[in-house]
Amino acid sequence: MVKSRDDFAWDTYTQIYERQQLDIMTPGRSQYQRDMLVTNFEEKDGELVFHDNLNPNWKEIYHQAHRLKVKSVFECGCGSGQHLINIQKTSPEVVVNGCDYSQSQIDLGFKYYNMESYEFSRRLSVRDLTSDNIDDLGEHEFVFTQAVTMHLAHERAKKFLLNMKRLSTKYILLLENPSSHNYNALISEVLPEYERIIGENKYNINAILLKRK
Repeated sequence: MVKSRDDFAWDTYTQIYERQQLDIMTPGRSQYQRDMLVTNFEEKDGELVFHDNLNPNWKEIYHQAHRLKVKSVFECGCGSGQHLINIQKTSPEVVVNGCDYSQSQIDLGFKYYNMESYEFSRRLSVRDLTSDNIDDLGEHEFVFTQAVTMHLAHERAKKFLLNMKRLSTKYILLLENPSSHNYNALISEVLPEYERIIGENKYNINAILLKRK
């Protein structure tokens, strides 16, 4: 069934998101407690090995950015910036950037994660990626999103993916609930210039890695 409406009212989503983050971060408050920031990792045989209790989705993002040796990364829907902080830590040579629908989401990164200490924080922008106003965001080798398009209505998800294509020069990575949309059909329709890379996932078999043909 085609999703006809977004799962959230995005203008008020930050309150829900902040409560979720606190639950995940606080010992004893959630069975799903996870580390938000990478603090303990190593490179072994050319791959990252994580010793933090990170979400597998997150490890997949950092693994792919490192494995592909990309020079620039852009996160579509960067929220409070944990992914960009973690990529900067694990691949310090990579230029990272991103945007989010809501300034209040980005502000949480300054509130909880000392994001102001990272140079990229001054480049983050507020943008609705279901609109056409992205011409000033530039191009990037590796463009990714995590748990965003799965919450969008079908037509808005198409516009979001189209803008990801406009931002990407080489790779697109999607980490989404595969049952939320028919992603094979969406990719075929919106991203025909890309081919799916199979067999390179390490932490999440449902992650969709695409490369320009």
